[in-house]
Amino acid sequence: MEEEKKFVGGWGKGNKMGERRPEDICWKERWVDVGSAVRLLDLSAMSQMQRSFSIDLPSLRLPSRRETHLWYILPDEVKSTSLLKRYSQLLSQTEKDRVDQMRGDELKKNALLARTLVRTTIARYQTNEAVDPRSLMFKKNMYGKPELDWQNCNVQPLHFNISHTDSLIACGVTVHVPVGIDVEDKERKIKHDVLTFAKRFYSADEVNCLATILDPEAQRKEFIKLWTLKEAYVKALGKGFSAAPFNTFTIQSNPGGYNLCKTSEITANPLEETKKCNGGWKFALLELADSHYAAVCTEDDQADEGAPMRVIVRKTIPFVEDQLILKEYFCN
Repeated sequence: MEEEKKFVGGWGKGNKMGERRPEDICWKERWVDVGSAVRLLDLSAMSQMQRSFSIDLPSLRLPSRRETHLWYILPDEVKSTSLLKRYSQLLSQTEKDRVDQMRGDELKKNALLARTLVRTTIARYQTNEAVDPRSLMFKKNMYGKPELDWQNCNVQPLHFNISHTDSLIACGVTVHVPVGIDVEDKERKIKHDVLTFAKRFYSADEVNCLATILDPEAQRKEFIKLWTLKEAYVKALGKGFSAAPFNTFTIQSNPGGYNLCKTSEITANPLEETKKCNGGWKFALLELADSHYAAVCTEDDQADEGAPMRVIVRKTIPFVEDQLILKEYFCN
């Protein structure tokens, strides 16, 4: 039961787990607009800086219809007390109260960083005018998924989703289409037998696939990858775990990526199966910080005419530095 509690959680709690080979992480460089080096703020001089929050965040163009922008932060790299205090100033009173309710300094810090990442990431994308991250307002849909509340402002329909582990926090951003993301520590252990645990949550097709993997470590990793992809889909769907139980759909790998299939749609004919399993959603599976798997799921935009999803990954310490990590296309 303890394992079940860890894996099944609420929106934005980082219900984990995805992979890409280390050699697929194409290149790294400091980023401004064209990848040149920059320090946005010197920590030692931060107390002397009086500029507004919005000016301190470099503005970015909105993601295209085919893009997902994925930002992440490593909590262990944020050590400055003054910086954490500055982050706290971004939060609403409700958010501050929720942070204070967390038990333990580490949980409080991670909760603060999660809300900071959401606010500072979204504030970068409003190109018509500078947006103070403190001014952003949020609401929940009828199923409890957090959304932006623009209060009838004339802005692009921007979507976001957040996920975290103890050592990494990530936020995905799209325009026009819903997005779900999930991250998981690659070394996360599963206390129970993998197949026994999979039978409780996965579709029969996925369990059978796992059963063909004889090496226990490889089987564990594949289980985690599947969980990450499935969790990302449920979060993109926006209806909560109870509305889309994991055993009611199957994630199938193919040479170009991954397909989503409803359990009742899986057939013995591979060609027919592909036709029924392609519709509606795009997936990407990658690696972050050499330590985490990450999955991205977006609803297919009919205007894209089946074009591959492009994922742009940036690592950040808000108000300190941004680092472009990855640009890659993922085909389904």
